[in-house]
Amino acid sequence: MISAYRCDAAVTPLFVLRKISQGYWPLYPDKINEALLAIQSGDQSPTTMHEASLTRIDFSQFGGLAVEDWTAISSLIMRFLPDKGINVGGENRFSIAKSGVSSSFGQVGVVDGNLVSESFGSNIWADYNYTKNTLSGLVTSFNSLPFHTVLYTAMEGKTTEDGEKLGRPVYSPEIAGKKAPAECGSWVGDLIHAQDYPLPVVVKVPNPSGEGEIDQTIMRTTVRFFYTKHPDPDTGIMFPAKPRCAPERIQELDKIFPGGYFEPEWGATWGIDRYIREVEKLTESAAQDESLKGWRERMDQKLGRTR
Repeated sequence: MISAYRCDAAVTPLFVLRKISQGYWPLYPDKINEALLAIQSGDQSPTTMHEASLTRIDFSQFGGLAVEDWTAISSLIMRFLPDKGINVGGENRFSIAKSGVSSSFGQVGVVDGNLVSESFGSNIWADYNYTKNTLSGLVTSFNSLPFHTVLYTAMEGKTTEDGEKLGRPVYSPEIAGKKAPAECGSWVGDLIHAQDYPLPVVVKVPNPSGEGEIDQTIMRTTVRFFYTKHPDPDTGIMFPAKPRCAPERIQELDKIFPGGYFEPEWGATWGIDRYIREVEKLTESAAQDESLKGWRERMDQKLGRTR
C-alpha cells in the first residue's frame, strides 16, 4: 500500500510534520490541506473537521517511510517563520534592525471588501538555529517509528567541514544553517550520494534529408549511488557518504559493490532495496561474529569490574 501526502506551507506545516513524525497520518491526504485552510477561515463543520483529521498509522500496512526532502522542509520552515511573524530564539523579528532598518514590515490591502494585513520580512539569525534543531528533532522522531526503513532525500549543497568560513570545502545535503549541513550526516545510518554522469548513446532516427535512418548521438544520464566518500570529478571537493554496516564488514560490502557504489541499470528490477538487504545481512553476520561473543565479560575482567 502506498499513501502520499504533500505538506503545504499555507496551512500549519510545523504541526502536521511533528504529528506525522509521532506516528500519525492524514485520514484524507488529498483533502487535509484544503480542510485546514477552511478551518483557518472559521469553518469548523463536522465534515471539515473530519477531513482535517490525522489518525494513528497502521504500521502493519506500511513497510517504510519516504521523507522528501530535507532541503524543502528546511526552506519551508525558514519561509514560514517570517511570513507568519513568528518569533523564535527569544528574538523579536519586528524590533531587530540593521542600519536603522527593520527586518520585517507589514502591508494592508482589501480582500472581499475588508481590510487585510500581511507581514513580510527576511530571516533573522534565530531562524537558522531553530530550523536546524526542528529538522533534527523531526528526523530523530521519524527514525524511531517502527518502519523497516526510513528514507530521506535532499538537494546537494556546498559547505565546510566545520561549518565555518575558513574550513575545508565539502559538499553536503543542503539545509539552512551554518553548521547543519556538516552535522546532518550523523542523523542517519546510511548516507548515500547520487552522482550523475552524462552517457552518450547512439540511436537510430529518421533521416531528415531523405529515406532511411541515420545514427544520432543523444546524452542520457546514468547515476551512481556512492556509500563511500568520493571526490567531485570536476572540482575534487569531497562528497560525504557512509554505510551503516560494521567496519569489519565494509570490505565484504565493497566486494558486492566494487568501487563503493551501486548503479541500477536502465530497466533494472532492483535499486536501493538491494543495497539495504546486503547491508542488513552483513550487519547481522557481524552481530553473530565469534570474536564479539563474550566481549563484555572480557572487558569486565580486564577492568576489574564485577557484575
